[in-house]
Amino acid sequence: MAAVREPIVVEPEEEQPEAPESEEAEQEDFVDPAEKPVVKPPQKKKPNLMLIGGFAVLVLFAAFVLITVSRPKTNAPPPGDLGPGIVAVAGLRGHLDTIWEGDAKTGKLAYKLRIEPMEDRWGPGFSRAASHAPMPMLVNIRLLDSSGFALCGKEIDFRFDAQNAQVPVSVSPVGANGKKLPVAELKAAIDAARQSEIAKMQAAEVIRERGKDIFQNQTTDDGQVTAVNVQGTLPCAPDQYRRTDYWDFNTNFPTLDEQAALLDPNARHQGKEFEPPAHPGKRTLAKLQGGFVIQGDDRVTGYDSARGVLTAEQKTFSIDKRFGQVTATEWASNYTLIHYRCDQQANCALSSAGNAAVLHARLGE
Repeated sequence: MAAVREPIVVEPEEEQPEAPESEEAEQEDFVDPAEKPVVKPPQKKKPNLMLIGGFAVLVLFAAFVLITVSRPKTNAPPPGDLGPGIVAVAGLRGHLDTIWEGDAKTGKLAYKLRIEPMEDRWGPGFSRAASHAPMPMLVNIRLLDSSGFALCGKEIDFRFDAQNAQVPVSVSPVGANGKKLPVAELKAAIDAARQSEIAKMQAAEVIRERGKDIFQNQTTDDGQVTAVNVQGTLPCAPDQYRRTDYWDFNTNFPTLDEQAALLDPNARHQGKEFEPPAHPGKRTLAKLQGGFVIQGDDRVTGYDSARGVLTAEQKTFSIDKRFGQVTATEWASNYTLIHYRCDQQANCALSSAGNAAVLHARLGE
């Protein structure tokens, strides 16, 4: 009988732990935390402050240039209401408004000027002189700083019709034959000489008015001139306009006495009748009536209605009681700050902020 073989059972091999490569390697892997060196993180580089500052300046400069180029220029001087001005001897009151048009570099100073009689009673004489100018007439306006220094100005002309001029002519009453001319011939010779002078004056007037600003008459329905107006530009730089504190004007407009003589040739005032210049075709600058010579601010402290005396802290003024009593009383009651401007004859214009009234007075001693 054959022997039975027992099956061979193969047992799986047990997994053996991996042996360390060596004892030294095991010692190297184990490091005492207390003895392990501290590894510092890498330090960040410090920023270059000069480089950052330079870059910031460059950015700001670029932004400034961009804004300056792109935005509209608004640094022009502000508009100005320069208020009233007077030439008392001629009974004139002027009002000047100015405004800067455009930017400071390429703009210009525009103005509007109105001149009228200071009082209604002087209206007829003003109208006669303005509508029938007896000679070439003009107004010089000036802008001044607070010290009275003239910054800029302009001459403005009245329109002149030589036919209205009282042209003095001289004709010999003796003819070429040595005999006295007949009345008719003498009259014809005088008329011819007068027309010759008028023609010369008209030619001169064309030249005088060329390129000038000319006053335009403002008339009523019945033809009376109540005011003269003009507008144009003034030759002022922006810095001059910014320094402007006030304005004044002078003129060869007929005085009040001369205006009365124009209305009534037989009237005599102060022993003198109005006499036109010997050469009315030429500019008459010698008789320009001046505007303001002093100005300032003062505060009203009282008003004597009986004497018509307005008292301020530093000065006194004599008021025309017929026209200024109400305003003077109001100023005295409110301790009002007024601005005064006076001419060479101590004739003054008094005004206050926020009040359209202008009082005409004489400066006290």
